[in-house]
Amino acid sequence: MGPFPGAEHRRCRPAAPGRQALERADWESARSAFTAVLEDGDSPDARDGLAQALWFLGHVREALDLRERVFEDYVRAGRCDDAARVAVWVSHQHMVGGRASAARGWLARSERALQGVPACAGHGWVAVEQVRQSIRVDDQIAHATRALDVGRTTGQSDLEVLSVSLLGRARVNAGHREEGLHLLEEAMAAATAGRVRDVHTLAEAYCNLVLACRSAGEWELASEWCELVDAFARAHSAAPLLGACRTVHADVLIAGGHWAEAERALQAALATHARNIPAMGAPTVGSLAELRVQQGRLPEAEELLAGREEHPAVLRALALLRMADGRARAAVTLLERGLAGAEDNAVAAAHFLAPLVDARLALGDVPGARAAAGELGRLAEASGIRLLAARADLAAAAVALRVGEAAQAVEPARRALAAFSALLMPLDAGTARLALARAIAADAPDTASDEARAALTAFRGLGASRAMDAAAALLRGLGTGQGGRARAVGELTAREEEVLGLLSLSMSNAGIARSLLISERTAGHHVSRILTKLGVRNRAEAAAYAARARTAG
Repeated sequence: MGPFPGAEHRRCRPAAPGRQALERADWESARSAFTAVLEDGDSPDARDGLAQALWFLGHVREALDLRERVFEDYVRAGRCDDAARVAVWVSHQHMVGGRASAARGWLARSERALQGVPACAGHGWVAVEQVRQSIRVDDQIAHATRALDVGRTTGQSDLEVLSVSLLGRARVNAGHREEGLHLLEEAMAAATAGRVRDVHTLAEAYCNLVLACRSAGEWELASEWCELVDAFARAHSAAPLLGACRTVHADVLIAGGHWAEAERALQAALATHARNIPAMGAPTVGSLAELRVQQGRLPEAEELLAGREEHPAVLRALALLRMADGRARAAVTLLERGLAGAEDNAVAAAHFLAPLVDARLALGDVPGARAAAGELGRLAEASGIRLLAARADLAAAAVALRVGEAAQAVEPARRALAAFSALLMPLDAGTARLALARAIAADAPDTASDEARAALTAFRGLGASRAMDAAAALLRGLGTGQGGRARAVGELTAREEEVLGLLSLSMSNAGIARSLLISERTAGHHVSRILTKLGVRNRAEAAAYAARARTAG
């Protein structure tokens, strides 16, 4: 096909109004300018620019169709560099849209467009797409390094900056926290200094940073960058980026205990994805489903996850749901499937190993749980990631408690509590506090009760229904009250107040279900949450509490 002709001519040509509009993120002006050019005659460059403007305006399918045509035009013109760049973009859009086969096909087309062509930026963009489509982290690192070399050799700053950010994210996932974050911050320093002209490239560099921070549990850094990315996405009307950023920000909010704010962010992200690229919503669905499980809203989590089993975020959320409804064997199957897909990604593997310890313990598989906890500990030690170390300590404590070695559980539980507290993760800190309470219960029952009550208070503040149940059960086992004032009836949801009213009439779950036209299982979940919120042990105490509340009212 030969070297890509016309490059020097186009590099020296003054920027067209449409290109200038793209660079300042004025999508409507860019569309108008490129449309005007096309009205005067055919122009692959104008169609390419129009496609970019349409994508940012939310016309994803139309933009994709245009750029597929542009690829053919560039191939016919012998502009191999541009053909490869466009093919890579089309490939990536198919990938994020959930069409993996089409994505691989377009990557192959971009590779074929460059056969026999001397080194050019197109080779670097092809390497970028190879990073995105590689499963193994080692392959991602190799492709990102090659893309970086091409970017530096050709003087393509957009390619160089994006390659550095991809390399940084891959390094973090490989367990090299410090090196990875250093590369990511280097990329963002270059990007914010104006070295990146293409908004797509800048958006992806931002995404790589916040995703890596989230994966490594660097909540403070993730929160700082999420605010900047959110402002960037709004300023540039970059809806797909806004949806992805809101999901990461929501994960930060969930970890920090700001659940109501996180829920609003997740709902907004789902709406954004539905309008633009629905397939990008799987991580958002997974995060919202995990939150619903922690809140005890299991039917809602089930509905969210229906038919979405193969994305890693959904696999984990579905496994946690199966644990919550007592199906530990199904949870193990899902977690092992997710773990197999993690390949050499240390962060992704840890994401599945931590709940796998609990699932195997629930099945009575102590050797399996011990093996998973040991692997988690090895990943934590090799990576230096604080979040992984905290999860490894909590897993070690859980295994020790299960085999009756309470003394061996004390120190890892204390380390986990200290780490989760330092990371400002109240749910996880409360879970570690319960583990510590169980570990010291025999030798220091009063202190154990204090720890359990502190955990219960934290869980109540979050609205973590399932964790509240665990804390209340431990306190009953220790022979002490739950402490603190029970929640007022007014703090129940409207539906829960309806259920409480029927419960006070001595209705069974089946009767409540018939009265409210809901399933018996949903009625049972409502009753369970009411008992937890009111701090009572059974239906009779809940009915008595409701009667006292009515009398007081």
